[in-house]
Amino acid sequence: MAALTANKKVLNLSESLGLNEVAKRNIIDADKIYCGGINAVDYLGEVQPASDTLGLRVIGLADLYIDNTDDGETTESKKGIYLLDNSSTYPLARLNIGQTCYVEDDQTVAGSSTNLVAAGIVHDVESRGVWVDMRANSLAIARGKARNVIVDITATTSTLTAAQMFAGNVIVTAVNSSATTLTFPACIAGSRIGIQRLNASAGYDVILQAGSGDKILGSAAAGTASNTTDAISEIVYIESIDETDYVLAAPVAKDRAVWVASS
Repeated sequence: MAALTANKKVLNLSESLGLNEVAKRNIIDADKIYCGGINAVDYLGEVQPASDTLGLRVIGLADLYIDNTDDGETTESKKGIYLLDNSSTYPLARLNIGQTCYVEDDQTVAGSSTNLVAAGIVHDVESRGVWVDMRANSLAIARGKARNVIVDITATTSTLTAAQMFAGNVIVTAVNSSATTLTFPACIAGSRIGIQRLNASAGYDVILQAGSGDKILGSAAAGTASNTTDAISEIVYIESIDETDYVLAAPVAKDRAVWVASS
């Protein structure tokens, strides 16, 4: 099934429970939002048709067609339980009820995808398609249950992207044959990422470098948190709680003490 090129009527199982967002959001420049399409936002908070793109978060369904070709348009996304198309590549079955489903395009959900963008929780599956629970709490649960995207870093220095941080289900593994420095982008509130050292040899330290003015795991501004322990680490999850601070996130690694912040 291809992405939408026209408006579509989508059945809503919970019409009485569906709620529009309180505040409208900006639409990404020069894009079109089709009624009946899945809406997603990027790390800038701009709405666009959902796709299998790293760093997008589904926020609901569009109930209006909006052409933002001239820019400046805004939109709101409705929450509910909607009947969406089932993937032919990774089709969902009734055994998937209660599990996270993923975005294939802005009208199709799947049991898997490349970038594992959570579309919601599978409520039911029938011949017409998949009933997807896209209420606010269900979307949060779906993102929390989404499978991880693994990014192997082999360079001695690498800058993490805002999309990787905002995705929420990315785990970065440092597999380089020497010390590795991972530089974080400017802090984005609500972002989350996992970091793991996969080389136990001496000298293969992993250094997490915060951006200008930001703090990481209790470091000074623009400081670092370093793992100099010669062992394969557990995954340490890091999230931003505001626009300047990266802190430990749940689940907290048992060996969290191996990450030492600069003073």
